[in-house]
Amino acid sequence: MKVTSLTMLTCIAWMAITGCRRENLSDAGAGAAPTQQSLQRDDAPVKIASLYAPSGYVKVWEDQFNTATIDASKWVAASLRDPVSGDLVPGAAGDHLLNTEYAGYITPEDTYIENGSLVLRNQKRSYSGSSPAGSFNYTSGWVMSMHRGFFNKGYIEIKAKFPSGDKVWPAAWLIAEDLTWGPEWDMFEYFGYRSDVGYDNMGMHLAYGEWPDVSWSSAWIKPFDGTYDCEAWHVYGFEWTDTFAAWYIDGVQVRKLNKGNAKGSKIYKKWPNENMYIVLNNGQRSSSPDATTTWPNYLTVDYIEVYQKP
Repeated sequence: MKVTSLTMLTCIAWMAITGCRRENLSDAGAGAAPTQQSLQRDDAPVKIASLYAPSGYVKVWEDQFNTATIDASKWVAASLRDPVSGDLVPGAAGDHLLNTEYAGYITPEDTYIENGSLVLRNQKRSYSGSSPAGSFNYTSGWVMSMHRGFFNKGYIEIKAKFPSGDKVWPAAWLIAEDLTWGPEWDMFEYFGYRSDVGYDNMGMHLAYGEWPDVSWSSAWIKPFDGTYDCEAWHVYGFEWTDTFAAWYIDGVQVRKLNKGNAKGSKIYKKWPNENMYIVLNNGQRSSSPDATTTWPNYLTVDYIEVYQKP
């Protein structure tokens, strides 16, 4: 991915807001933190309404994961096929592998509900896959809301614990409903290691345009686990409007991308304006080392809520 040049917020400003060191890159600078109190980082999930939804939004879709199994009216679980057409999602290598950049074969047993949370598990094990056919050394979990939960602009809030370790590659992202790759919002995409950015990075990206004419605007929080603790509960927020997108962690804005200030008029003309669905997945990066990763590891989601303006 091509990484744009972004403005580094000063450590002094961040320390004033958060009381801890964090390196953050932003296209337009972080806004003021919302007035709500910071999330209490408990050991057990707490079922509550949105902590940080901006004013003027109303809830239009949610999953609190209180069911015994994954709600099939909201999610396609452990499959990369369009539930209506039966087609594979763009670029997929099979029903259970998005592409060869991923090392893990997606399985139903790694995609489940437990204790009121969605659990997407990474395992290191020998596995014989059928689609694509082959032998795999890892398995992982995946859900997507294609045709079952989608929206064009709004605010999405996810309370989650991310895994850490050099091999892991979990993400929460948005993909276009029309089975064409691009645009793509990477709300929060954690790389235990990626060769061009190093270790312990949380990415917040936009891929704009449609294949093959796709460009990237990227930003990173690094170190992420070293600053936030991946395995702690955090509330991850993403706001997408006609004029900007903003990323939040525990109510604090960590990136803002304006429609008109990245790559000149190109991003302005290709600013996403279509229905997009949600993907939540755990994964392992094929090209990353496996020296510091604990197995199994988990992307655990307490709730996900989508808000829009009336």
